[in-house]
Amino acid sequence: MIFAGPGARLNLTIVIILAALLFVAVSVRPVKIVRDRGSGFIVWLWAWQECRIKFINSVTHLPVDMSFGVPWSFSGFSARTDPGTEEYYTAGGYSWNERLSKEHTGTLAYCSEVGIDVSLAGRVFHEQGGCISLFLLWPPFN
Repeated sequence: MIFAGPGARLNLTIVIILAALLFVAVSVRPVKIVRDRGSGFIVWLWAWQECRIKFINSVTHLPVDMSFGVPWSFSGFSARTDPGTEEYYTAGGYSWNERLSKEHTGTLAYCSEVGIDVSLAGRVFHEQGGCISLFLLWPPFN
């Protein structure tokens, strides 16, 4: 038996360390953030954390608030905005949130002249008059 005898404590220690490493490997989500001004850096998220993007639509001049998660990719998107702004994005042809909820990607890029706020792990990153991109580094996304 693996947990009996003189090496039992060492075997148990190895099993605990491997279990902890496996937990981290399936739970941690490093996201690289690249902004127009400044160099890129990495923010560490947990797989179950919610992320947000808020901006003002440059045509309707009304706010858009998008939320998403990072269980295996950037996914589970939903948006809150006024009916006119949703109409601007969809031309009335489909339900925006229904379509967004099916999206999965490893990269996001947003640009805004008015300003955009990206909230990850309680940190807010603001970009105005430029772009901000997010790259999910783990797990790999095809």
